Amino acid sequence: MFVVGVTGGIGSGKTTATDIFKTFNVPVIDADIIAREIVEPGTDGLIEIIDHFGLGVLQEDGTLDRRAMRTIIFDNPEEKAALKQITHPKILECIKKLIADATAPYVILVSPLMFETDHHTLVDRVLVIDCPEELQIERTSKRDADREE
Repeated sequence: MFVVGVTGGIGSGKTTATDIFKTFNVPVIDADIIAREIVEPGTDGLIEIIDHFGLGVLQEDGTLDRRAMRTIIFDNPEEKAALKQITHPKILECIKKLIADATAPYVILVSPLMFETDHHTLVDRVLVIDCPEELQIERTSKRDADREE
């Protein structure tokens, strides 16, 4: 299996690039999507997060309160490390399984933290998506505003 890793900063255009591959039926494995899935209600990931951080990291509907988590880990390296220790192995395990299960000649692995998480060890080539910082800020601001609506 040939694996192309796609990485780049926030708002750089990774999704736009990988959406093009999807139009050609190339499987795209997205670490960010997996990161959200492994902490859905009832998952081991969310249970471990609750065990460590307490019920205060849950919203009323039982989903992870990402804003509360950001507040906890923002200025606390130990808590950030604890969160990574819970989530990163689960994300890696899922990525490896999806790659192993793929039947296409090649797959795309999107990982914004390709090198920080050692996901680059899973790929044969890395494609870095980049754009001017002003455009990244504009795209990210628009995306975040759209999510709040």
